[in-house]
Amino acid sequence: MVYQESVPTSATPVLAKNFKPGARVTPRQHKAMWEALVKRRKKLASHVPQSGGKQGVPPATAPASEAKNVSPGPKAPTGPNDLVIARNHRNPLASTDQCGVAASLAEPSAANDGRNVYYTGNFDHQEFSTNRGSSFSCAQPYPAGPAQARFPCCDTQVVYHRARDVTFHSMLYVDDLSTFTNGIVRIFVRRQIPSPDNCYYDIDFDPTRTDVLADFPHLGLSKKFLYVSANRNDGPNPEDWLGAGMRRFNLDQLAACRVASGRAINFTNPGGQRILVPGSGTQNVMYFSWVNTPTQWRVFSWPDDSTRVGSTLHDVAAMTFGDADCRGGVNNADWADEIAANIVGFNVQTAITRNSVNVWVPTNSDAKYRQPHIVGAEFRRGKHPNDLGLVQQPVIAFSGQCAGVPAVGVNDSGDQGLAIGVGGRVGGRGPAVTTAVGIKDKYNQGPGRFVFRKIAQATYNPDDARYGDYFTVNRNSSCGRFFDATGYGLLGGTAPSNVNARYVEFGRGPVCS
Repeated sequence: MVYQESVPTSATPVLAKNFKPGARVTPRQHKAMWEALVKRRKKLASHVPQSGGKQGVPPATAPASEAKNVSPGPKAPTGPNDLVIARNHRNPLASTDQCGVAASLAEPSAANDGRNVYYTGNFDHQEFSTNRGSSFSCAQPYPAGPAQARFPCCDTQVVYHRARDVTFHSMLYVDDLSTFTNGIVRIFVRRQIPSPDNCYYDIDFDPTRTDVLADFPHLGLSKKFLYVSANRNDGPNPEDWLGAGMRRFNLDQLAACRVASGRAINFTNPGGQRILVPGSGTQNVMYFSWVNTPTQWRVFSWPDDSTRVGSTLHDVAAMTFGDADCRGGVNNADWADEIAANIVGFNVQTAITRNSVNVWVPTNSDAKYRQPHIVGAEFRRGKHPNDLGLVQQPVIAFSGQCAGVPAVGVNDSGDQGLAIGVGGRVGGRGPAVTTAVGIKDKYNQGPGRFVFRKIAQATYNPDDARYGDYFTVNRNSSCGRFFDATGYGLLGGTAPSNVNARYVEFGRGPVCS
């Protein structure tokens, strides 16, 4: 067990009346900017060994449970134990440039506050709905960034805090359209989804420097704080990793658009770059995690009432990382590039339920599972935040197609809702990749079968080996046992106009009104 002390920080709001319009970035410029950013990410990840470290032996009391069922599409409610797709709506504006520039790597994210839905995605489009996603309208364009990071780039995320009835959404801003020597994360505060943002906060993970890229940002919520994470890269030296940053800020102050007090902490790792994502389902203790070695997880805990962050190491069965082969669709293209199943952890997820902490990571094919798949670990929570014991190691694997890019959320019952990428196969000629949703709850809690349903029709795989990344799964604001989720597939081609972007609500039992 290791503890590290955080340091004080703060964030100052910019009110809506002081927003400045940003210069328009063309779709071609955005695409070039994105390609340069992905090139940086791949170069940085290529320096990280995919194996090594202590070889642990998993406890005999940690059986595996496997997901082997995936159905082709939504199913009408028939019984209290069935997985129900209550709503499944396309956001047609996400495949046009009407509300900002769209991309074939859609990265959709959304949350609702009842009938209202807020929806964002790559590169910089944002929409809202006032009828649970049946139709969407354009939100106001992103304002200009600060002098050291002028351009809204990508990597958007949306979260909703029910107790304060406030939606937060984030955007990565960068300084340049090609070199990326500096970047900040901007957090927007929206008190009413159909109305414009009330303010924003610029979070600079290295305020004394103007040559650090705060990349791959994510948001998380606890009872008292908004958590913001970012991967800190050396701007002039793309192969240098400076650490994983985590910040938290007072929710009441953020919601009121006042100066927000907070704490900041940075983590490094002897084994090379790791990326942190705040957990879902947090109450009084935030958890997040990374794969320490192929046989070991590191789980972090940060109580709301503490300035110190704890972490523990947990031995598990061996995991395999590497460049996954997931070819399929009409064009028989590979949707999983070399960082999709990488130990660096671009898609590591953590879910906090009533009695457990659950971690998920996409992995490559191995001797047991012929297709790339998702590996998890469930840890029982004890008397204090760092008292965690391994319960089981669930595996989401399908015999004829790949699984990856997991996103997870937690509902009021402590159930996990998952959105995953499914499609393609080793050797090629698999189905086109798309999004499927499923639940891990009392009906499939132990060793057993999870059931997933595809939510977006797809015919093509992307032509650049990039799919997913910023799916979101949130607790449905008006029905505590259901979830909201986003996903997409490519229908009829590989251009942004072919993105079949979805907003879905799913759960078990009767459909929420």
